[in-house]
Amino acid sequence: MNDEKVLDLYRGMVIERHRIWRARQKNHPQPWTTDPVLANRKFTNMFRVLDPGSQFVFDLDDNDPVTVIARLVFYRITNLPSTWHAMRSALGHYPTVREFVDYPGSLVHILNRYRNGDRKNRIFSGAYIIVPEPGTTNDKVEGAVRVARTFVLEKAEVFLKAESQEERFAVLQSTPGLGKFLSMQILTDWTYLEEKEPDLSFVVAGPGAIRGAMLIDPTMKPVDVIRDLAFNWMDDPLVTLGARSLTLMDVQNTLCEFSKYAKEIVAPRKKTTYQPSHPGAQPIPVLPEWW
Repeated sequence: MNDEKVLDLYRGMVIERHRIWRARQKNHPQPWTTDPVLANRKFTNMFRVLDPGSQFVFDLDDNDPVTVIARLVFYRITNLPSTWHAMRSALGHYPTVREFVDYPGSLVHILNRYRNGDRKNRIFSGAYIIVPEPGTTNDKVEGAVRVARTFVLEKAEVFLKAESQEERFAVLQSTPGLGKFLSMQILTDWTYLEEKEPDLSFVVAGPGAIRGAMLIDPTMKPVDVIRDLAFNWMDDPLVTLGARSLTLMDVQNTLCEFSKYAKEIVAPRKKTTYQPSHPGAQPIPVLPEWW
C-alpha cells in the first residue's frame, strides 16, 4: 500500500468506528458495521473520553486535588473499575490521600482479600503491562500502593504547582514506576476533571500510536503525524463529539487502534462477531465541564 491508501484506510477506520458508537448510543442492534475487522474485534472509541475506563475517571473527582491526583495515579496503575468498587465497598468511599499515606497496609489488605477471594478477582487490567517496581520480584499490589504513596509524599505538591502540561508530565514521569505511557494517560485523566479548558497542545505518543504513525508516514516524527492528523480532522463533520473534533490525545488513541486494525487486515485472528462487555442501551456519556 502507498501512503495515500494507508491514510484512506486510517480515515475509514476512524469514521466507521465513531459511526458504530453513534449506532450503539441509539441502541441499534448488531450488526453495527459491515467492516469485518471492526465487527469481529474490540476497538476503543475514537474519542478517548467515551470509553468506560475513561468515563469512570469522573467518579474519582474530589474537592481535595491531592486526593484526585493520588486516585488517578493509582487508578491507571490498576486500570480496572471493579478493583475500585471493591475498595469502596470495604472503605465506604474511594481511597483518599489519608488511606494512601497513613494506611497503605490497609489498602494492601483490602486488595489482597479481594484478589484471593472465592472468585480470584483481578486487581489489574490486562489492557497494558504495568510493573510498579521494575527489576524486583516484589508483590505487584504492594508495589502499586507504594508507587501511589511515593507520588503523594514526594511529587503531588510539585505536580499541582506546575504551570504547564509538559511540566506536569515531567513530574509524573519522574515518579519511579510511572513511564511515559502511563504518565500521559494520568495527565489526560487530570484534564478531564479540570473546570476550565486546559492546554491540549501537549501530547506524547505511546508505543501503539508510534506504530500507527509509522504506517502512515515513516519519514515523520510520530508526534508530528498526530498534529497533522488532528488539524485535518478539525473540518470533518463525521467525527465530532458535541462541537469538538478529535484532540491530539484522541488522535494518539486512533493511531494506536489503527496499528491493531492494519495488523488484523494482514493476518486476521478472529472471525466471529465481537460481543461487547457493555451490551444493550448505552448511557449518555459524561464529558468534561470545558468540553
